Amino acid sequence: MGACENLETRGMDVLRQELAQLRTDFSAITRTLKNMAGEAKTEACAKVRDGADKARVQAGRAADQVSASIEERPFTSMLVTLAAGMLMGVLFGRAR
Repeated sequence: MGACENLETRGMDVLRQELAQLRTDFSAITRTLKNMAGEAKTEACAKVRDGADKARVQAGRAADQVSASIEERPFTSMLVTLAAGMLMGVLFGRAR
């Protein structure tokens, strides 16, 4: 029976070593995934910031164009604003 006990002990030692290696591997995988998630978050935030900056610039350009159009044709702008106000009054006045 000494040989069988010796084999069992060796087998248990091998299992312990393999479990220790698995723990190490899983820790490394977890760190890698955490780093990847952090990098993805950073990239996503940068893309959102870039998109917001571009939208802000485009909104500024649109506001400048509207201002220029109003200055070029003040009477037409006033009539368009009046018509839009009347249309909104008719549409939303009935909702009550």
